[in-house]
Amino acid sequence: MRTLTRRTGPLLLAAVAVLATAVALPAGAATPIHPENRPNSLSGQVNGEVAASELVRVGPGCLAARGTGPSLGLLFSLARAEGVGLGAEQCYRPLQEQVVIRQQALSGGNPACVASVGTSPTGKPVGRSMHGWGKAADLEDPDGTLTFGSPAYAFLKREAGPVGWNHPGWAEPGGSACPEPWHWEWVGDGGNLGLDPIRADVVGLLPSADGQGYATVTGLGGVAVHGDAVDRGSMARVPIAWVVVGAAPTPTGGGYWLVAADGGLFAFGDAGFFGSTGHARLNELVVGMAATPTGDGYWLVAADGGVFAFGDAGFLGSTGDVRLNRPVMGMAPTPTGDGYWLVASDGGVFTFGDARFLGSTGDVRLNRPVMGMAPTPTGDGYWLVASDGGVFTFGDARFFGSAGDRSLDSPVVGVVPTATGNGYWLVAADGTVLAFGDASWFGDG
Repeated sequence: MRTLTRRTGPLLLAAVAVLATAVALPAGAATPIHPENRPNSLSGQVNGEVAASELVRVGPGCLAARGTGPSLGLLFSLARAEGVGLGAEQCYRPLQEQVVIRQQALSGGNPACVASVGTSPTGKPVGRSMHGWGKAADLEDPDGTLTFGSPAYAFLKREAGPVGWNHPGWAEPGGSACPEPWHWEWVGDGGNLGLDPIRADVVGLLPSADGQGYATVTGLGGVAVHGDAVDRGSMARVPIAWVVVGAAPTPTGGGYWLVAADGGLFAFGDAGFFGSTGHARLNELVVGMAATPTGDGYWLVAADGGVFAFGDAGFLGSTGDVRLNRPVMGMAPTPTGDGYWLVASDGGVFTFGDARFLGSTGDVRLNRPVMGMAPTPTGDGYWLVASDGGVFTFGDARFFGSAGDRSLDSPVVGVVPTATGNGYWLVAADGTVLAFGDASWFGDG
């Protein structure tokens, strides 16, 4: 018998006005999403000559400033989840490319449509494009274009502001002689107007072994501990090639793994390294991971449902060769380690090995896309969570609450159960942690 408990709430992301590009934030907040706001420069760096250590890859064709990368990665993830085709033609633009593009604009008679390139006293070109700081992105539809009438543009007007991405006034319709629907800039740090920052970099939560603490994990591999959680190490101060997209604790609670979008794996504490896809050519980027019950292996899962097994993790199947309605957002192992579930953004659930199908939201109209799942301790149930904090229960998973009655500033990115199965935590991209059932709250961040 299939049971479905649905709890959803109002949309957590405010609509962005087409001309004013302003988002609805709590009273008193000075939103950086403002037509006149522009990105700050990178301290200690030169426009167009930013050190590789200060950049991180977010997706094909997109290298961004480190502080910018996680929120842009989240924006791409939300677009995939909603079935919106969104990619990047270019993010960071080196100085030499700025020079070439400027020369092309001059020869084409439209210099006003391209950022100028200055000249130093020694005659050397000086970059002035926001792309030169890695804080701007030229985005595109699957066909390589993005117009003011594109679904992707409507998505960006609705979702980009709440995660720190601004469409500058000059790029708006009628804002200049060269409006650009594809050009967006990151002002999540407040921008050069010094307004209130918008945080959107948390990708997961790691509970401590006794449930009396947890750690939040960021897209740059940072780890912030709360309660009795222990910091076993992080990548926060280490240059990484790709943004981090997920994490998993070891069974003992004495360590954890972080996984990047290319499948690069980082192990800390008693977590062992058993392999990665960091040097493999993937059809789709990795979106999450799960550890085996022994802690001697793990699985990685990509957006197309491709599964990669390492250590004592067995490969039990995937959806890599199946045409999906929506992308896979995450996975969860069975208690035996002899099976796993994959979940897509429409709440479709796929079972492998001894994982049982106990229901899905695949035939339910959702307010917001599903972002992740978690199994009950028995393996006879699971929870799904949507980006608005809506919680869906199946099998012996019980409903303990949701964010349906709360106004959140940031999308929920995951659900983590307590060891008893009598509670769970929801974690949002701004570091907000919501505790339900026997889960205790130990702080945000």
